[in-house]
Amino acid sequence: MKRILVTGSGGQLGSQFGLVCPQATTLLLDRQLLDVADAGAVSEAVGTFAPDLVIHTAAMTNVDECESVWGGDLAREVNAAGAENVARACSNVGATMVYISTNYVFDGKKIEPYNEDDTTNPLNVYGATKLQGETAVVNLLEEHYVVRTSTLYGANTSNFVTSFLGAASKSQLLNYVNDQRVVPTSTADLAIAIMDLIEAGTFGIYHLVNEGEATWYCWARQIMNLAGIRSVTINPISASEFERPAAIPRNGVIANNKARKLGVQLRCWKEALSEYMSGL
Repeated sequence: MKRILVTGSGGQLGSQFGLVCPQATTLLLDRQLLDVADAGAVSEAVGTFAPDLVIHTAAMTNVDECESVWGGDLAREVNAAGAENVARACSNVGATMVYISTNYVFDGKKIEPYNEDDTTNPLNVYGATKLQGETAVVNLLEEHYVVRTSTLYGANTSNFVTSFLGAASKSQLLNYVNDQRVVPTSTADLAIAIMDLIEAGTFGIYHLVNEGEATWYCWARQIMNLAGIRSVTINPISASEFERPAAIPRNGVIANNKARKLGVQLRCWKEALSEYMSGL
C-alpha cells in the first residue's frame, strides 16, 4: 500500500481524503499540525514520514480576503511558497505530488469552457498565487498531478450551500449574481476522482469538476428547491451590482477533457448537490 500524506486535512477537500485513503498508511496533517509556509517544518514532516504520495490541499481559499494587504501576503506564503515547500520536500524523498489548483487561474474572457492547455491569466490575488504554486510544482517535480477545480462545497467548513441556507433563514429576499458561470463541485466526488486519476498513473495538469455549469443565481435556486424553501424570493442580479474586493471571472467553467480520456469523470452537479443536501 502507498504511504500517503495529506496537507490541509481539516478543510473541505482535505478531510475527504481521510475517508477515501487507507487509514493504516495515511498521515493527515491539518493547519495546526503542519504550516506549509514553514519550509523547515514541511521538510521534516515529509522526510520523517517518507510518503510515496503527497496530496497537497492546504491553501488560503478566501478569495476576497486575499485581496487585502495582509491577505495577499498570507496567500503568497501559503499558496505559492507553501506549494514550493511541499514540492521540494517531495523531490527530496521521491514522492509524487497532487497539487489542488483552481479555475481562477483563468480570466473568464473565453466563452467556451476552459481546457487544460488554455492560456492562464488570473484576475485576482488568489488565482495568481495558486498559479505560482502550479509553476513551482511543475518545475520541481516530474511526477505531479496539478488538479484544477471549481467552487467546492463539502463537510467541515462553511460553503455556498450552508451560507445560502443561513441567509434564507434570516431574510425573505435575496440577490444572487446571474452573469457569472461556475461549476459547483462536491468535495466527496472530487476526492474519489483524484484517487482514480492517481490510479490511472498519467502525470500532468487536469481539470476535475462535476459535469454541467450554473450561475450563482441558478445554484441558489437549486439549493432552495432541494431544501423545500417556499418563503424566500431570490432575484437575479448582475456582477456589477454586487461589489466585492476580488475580481471574479465571468466564465469560471472548466472542462474535464484530459481526465475523461483516462476514464475519470464526475457526475452532474445537480445529482451531487442533491445527495449532499440529503445528508444535512
